Order: sequence, then structure tokens, then C-alpha cells
Amino acid sequence: MQNKRLFLLSHLVERLKAQSSLVDGEVYGYVAGNGEVFVLSAAATTHTSEDLQHSPALLLPAPLLSIGTFSIFIGDHTKPNLQDGKIGLIWDQNELHVYSNSLEEVSLQTYEILSSEDMYEKFALARISFGLDLTSKADSTSIKNSIKHLSEQIASPAGCFHLNDTKLLLQNNDGGVLSLGGVVQDTDAPVKTLIKTVCKKKVTSNHETLSFNLVINRSIQESTQSPVVHIENNKAKIQCTHLNGDALVYIDKGLSLSKLANLLSNAVVHHLQLVQYWLLRQLKEEQLQSPLQSCNVFPYVSGIVVTLVYPENIQEDLLEGYRKQVHRTLLFPSDQPFVRRANKLQFPTQKKAGILQNTHIGLKPSGVNGKVSIVQGTYGYHHYMQDRFDDNKWGCAYRSLQTLISWFRYQGYTDKPIPTHREIQKCLVDIGDKPVKFIGSCQWIGSQEVGFVLDHLLGVSSKFIYVGSGADLAEKGRELALHFDTIGTPVMIGGGVLAHTIIGVHWNSETGDIAFLILDPHYTGGEDLSLIQKQGWCGWKGPDFWDANAYYNMCLPQPPKAI
Repeated sequence: MQNKRLFLLSHLVERLKAQSSLVDGEVYGYVAGNGEVFVLSAAATTHTSEDLQHSPALLLPAPLLSIGTFSIFIGDHTKPNLQDGKIGLIWDQNELHVYSNSLEEVSLQTYEILSSEDMYEKFALARISFGLDLTSKADSTSIKNSIKHLSEQIASPAGCFHLNDTKLLLQNNDGGVLSLGGVVQDTDAPVKTLIKTVCKKKVTSNHETLSFNLVINRSIQESTQSPVVHIENNKAKIQCTHLNGDALVYIDKGLSLSKLANLLSNAVVHHLQLVQYWLLRQLKEEQLQSPLQSCNVFPYVSGIVVTLVYPENIQEDLLEGYRKQVHRTLLFPSDQPFVRRANKLQFPTQKKAGILQNTHIGLKPSGVNGKVSIVQGTYGYHHYMQDRFDDNKWGCAYRSLQTLISWFRYQGYTDKPIPTHREIQKCLVDIGDKPVKFIGSCQWIGSQEVGFVLDHLLGVSSKFIYVGSGADLAEKGRELALHFDTIGTPVMIGGGVLAHTIIGVHWNSETGDIAFLILDPHYTGGEDLSLIQKQGWCGWKGPDFWDANAYYNMCLPQPPKAI
């Protein structure tokens, strides 16, 4: 990435190119100290009654700011009129045009498409957890004043941030640091030095996360006057709210540690503006009255985290209108859930032990000279002997089904728990597919039963592909590639006495060469990602992996259109 000045996040470019209707808006990003510009997101501004009723910037993590504009055209376009230092992106259904404020088009030699991997070499993700009490009269003026007062405290030297599991304490003042605590030796050390110290373990996600807690140090607040109590002898409705929040911020790894506290405090203040939006809305809409809670999500179409606040105990259908506004604003697809509460990003300290996610990340290429088509989103790796349940030699299809259901959970289509083997068996009995004695047995199931359970438990239909011989599976490259490119769900495959999960294909459309990315449920060991990848329990397999003397059925789940 050296000698480059302008970077466009690949996910943003793909979203812009997916737009076919006329729309314009702003692009958001970050300008580094060395002058490099990172364009990371976009927000539509169509000015209709269905628009988002607050600033789109509140959905994006600090320090992302508006750094230009974008427009979707069909055919010819005019050059944008840009302010100094701003850029403009135009997609004309054929080519992405990039302009600087001089109205000259930027050439491909002076900007670079930024991959997710490159982005997280530049940035780390910081999470600031806080619990704050907010009390005010139940009217808009009082709520705004309370949020303003709280924001001023956090933005003052009273705002301090403790790095979890260390003695590092940052303060929002000129020095920026109260206590290094032995974590680093220099207050001007770059953040990447801190990351090397506290992120020693190998991360399974594609980003490194620093977790802070907000601490308000009220003892340093000076007062030159005695407190005055003002009493109004009038009836008033009081609104008391305890806010459990998680503010997020992208940290330039080259940023000085002394400047970090100011960035973290800005992120919390930024988050409180989103809280204010919901408090004001709750005044008018009684059905939305409930404690508020952060819901940070990481849609795979976005490439960056999106920060949201939702009423905690409200039915999803009451929030559908707001979710549609968010999707329209951020240019997300209108038929997939990306910002539901079930999509909530799980930080490393929140993830339940025992289930690995996206075990294919970090695998070496298959060696096929072709196009890689892979599962979209997040799945969990379910395999033999998990949950202290012995299903060795008979439960592979059950485990593959659990992996498929985990995908629907992680993508927000359902909040139903992963069913146990017994619950899967009971489901098949309830729909009349199996006799009662099937419950509690060690009998196998196949792809057809997997489809029945998905339909009955989740309302998910499935497409089935029949292959007469394992030797013929190599001919299904086009169908599987199309499935992963357009649908993106894991595929359960059963043949003979074995079941596996296909999570991708590497296929050459001209030569027919193909490799299958297999998630093998027959693994009986612990949750050791390195071992799982090294021994091939998750890995690329050639066509000879399949039994030439067995026939195979594949179950390809088809997600419902939802938002």
C-alpha cells in the first residue's frame, strides 16, 4: 500500500456497482496523518418521507466523516462540483469514475481498491463499553439537555478509558494517559505497539479488537460555587434510563497513544446522539418504550461495522420500518437481514467457547486456476462429540444440519437455538416422516430429512441436486458456484453412509477443473482451529474425495426474502 494516496474499500465499490436506480449521497472515510485517504462507506440522501430520520453518520463508527459524494447514473454524467479536499464517485452502469476536487478524473494509477485484509492491516477495532444513567423530564428539551450534559462530561478530562485486563488508563486531556501500567513505556508509542502487547493470541476473526471500559472520574471536576437545589412543586413525568452501550471506533494503528482517549470519547458522544434519537422517538411512540441497548453489526456486504441502538424488548416487526430505512441509506440489499438484533456482532470476550466460526479463514488456495465461490457470511463448525454428546459414526448429517441452521442464526434470519439431535428427531416425528421410536435412536438422516427440518423449524425451503455417482460431482461446478455467488448458504451433501458440508468451490469454467471446500463433521477432537485446518477437517478437496460408487444428494437452503 506504499506510495498510494487514495483507497476505496472493495465492499463499497461492489455496493455502488450493485445499484441500478438513480441515487446520490455522501461517502465516508478517514484521512490519515500522512495524507492517505480511505473511502470506506456511503449513505444515500434522497430526501423523501421514507428517509432515515437522523444523520446517517450516526450509523458509522468514529472517526469516519463525510469526505465527498457519490452518484448513480445511467449513461452519460457530468463532473461533480466538489469542495476543496473532497472526492466524488460516479457509477454509470459501466465504469466507476473517481474525481478529485480539481474536477479532474483520478486515474487507476493513483487510487487502489482496498481489500478487507489490507484494511485491517491499517486499522484495529476498539470497543468502548459503558453503563450510564440518564434522568430527565419526559420532554424533548430535557432529554436533549441531559444528553448534552452527559456528552460534555465524557468529552472533558473526566472521561477516562480503562483497557480490559491491563492497568492502562487513558484520560481525555492534553497528555492523554493517566497510567501506562507497564503495558507500554511511551505515551507517544503507536497503537500498533499496544496491539502487539495485548493481542498475543491468534485471532479467528479478520480484525483485532481492543476492549475499553468508560470510567467517569467525577473527583477531578472543579466547582467554584456551592450547589444550588431548585425545587418545582409541579407534577412532571420523569424518564429514567440506564444505558448499556458499546461504542465502536476504527483506530489507525499508527496513531499516537496520547491521542487515543480523545478519539474514544468522540465515539461515545457520537453514540449518545443515536441514543437521543430513540429517546425522543419513544416520547411519541408508546409501543417502542423499552430500555435501550447497542446493536453493533458487521454485514459482509459492508466490510465495516455498523453501529445501531434498539429498544431492547420490542418485537422485530415494530422495528422493520427503521431497518428498511437503514438498508436504503447504506445501500444494503432489500431482501436480506443485516441489521437485526440477531445480527449483533459477538466480540471475542462474548463468544461462547466450543463453537468455531468460519474455519476456512486462513486456508491456503486450492491450486485450481479458476474462480473461487464461497459461503457468504458466518457459520459455526458443528461436528462429532460436541456438547458432550457421543454421536460418533452416526450423527454427521445432524451436525451438518446444525451448521446450516447456525448460518441462518448468524445472518439474523432466526433467533431459535441450534436444535439437539433429539429435537431434530422429534421434528421429523412431528411432521410424520419418522415413527415415534425414532426419537432417541442412533439412526442416520439424509439430505431430504435435513430439508424437512429446515422447512418445519425455520420456514426455509431448499433446492435439491441429485448426482448418480461421486465421479459426476465434478460436473456440478457451475451450479454450486452460482449457488454460492447468489445465495451463499452452506450446502449439506449426503452419499453412502457419510454426510459433509460444502462451503465453497474453486472452479475453472473452461477446463472443468474443480476443488470443493469441505467442512467435515466427522472430526472428534477439540476446538483447535490450527489442527482442524492442518489435518484437513476444513479444507480443499479434489473430485476424488467423493466415492465413485455412491450416489449423492445435496440440500441447498434458500433463504426467505426478509429484512
